[in-house]
Amino acid sequence: MGEITKVYNSVIEIGMRALVILSYSPSISKSLDEIMILDHLALNTFDVGGPVSLHAPIPNRGVQVYSKSKILNKSIQLLLSKELITLSATSNGFKYSINESGKNYLSYFESKYFHLLNDRVQWTMKNFGQMDESQLKKVVNQNLANWGEEFMSKENSHLEV
Repeated sequence: MGEITKVYNSVIEIGMRALVILSYSPSISKSLDEIMILDHLALNTFDVGGPVSLHAPIPNRGVQVYSKSKILNKSIQLLLSKELITLSATSNGFKYSINESGKNYLSYFESKYFHLLNDRVQWTMKNFGQMDESQLKKVVNQNLANWGEEFMSKENSHLEV
């Protein structure tokens, strides 16, 4: 029997989402934790007062915020190896930013899902993108218990991809 290929939350999918997140903050580099939190917020916009979430709401989805740290790290390594992002060492740790190759790479995507992802990331960055890491962690800590408390709400269950 062959190996099953994981698509949802795979290194490639999370890498693409990270690249889109970085594309909406080209002048501000982001840490792994910032990218991880912004990714969660972009997928679950409804939870923080935004439009219908991109992914279906699941119970206890708040635990997903930090559960993807290892795979995000692998995703960032992939983006670095393909020279789509730039790494900077700062006094606050490593930071990542998109470069011209990364911007050019994103210009080739046209699917409906990709456009929905861009819309959700754009909303997320408008509302949370200027926050620093400690402010983003505060948002998570304030909302963690509420995220996933309900399984589905009528307002957040009609997204068609």
